[in-house]
Amino acid sequence: MFQRKNISKDEVLLSVTGSLSGENTNEFHRQVEELAAGSYSVISLDLSHTDAINSSALGKILLFRKKLAEQQRTLRIEGCSDSLYKTFQMIKFDTLISIKK
Repeated sequence: MFQRKNISKDEVLLSVTGSLSGENTNEFHRQVEELAAGSYSVISLDLSHTDAINSSALGKILLFRKKLAEQQRTLRIEGCSDSLYKTFQMIKFDTLISIKK
């Protein structure tokens, strides 16, 4: 499940609940594409209620980050479990994206 929250006119938060795998990955892609089409300068993902993530979703996050960076916009991850954070560290996501547990 996905829920958007406007933080300010320049920032939006997308909260993700459940696993980012299977059909949820397709819906996640649709959600981030809609956000990328908007004018927010900062887009934050709240993954604190995400228990698992597959390689397809990781790839979509990387592509999303690249698209935003090309437009001088920022992607942040504003919460994740310890295990997800360790996964991000292992694949060096934390060097590309600001990640807060």
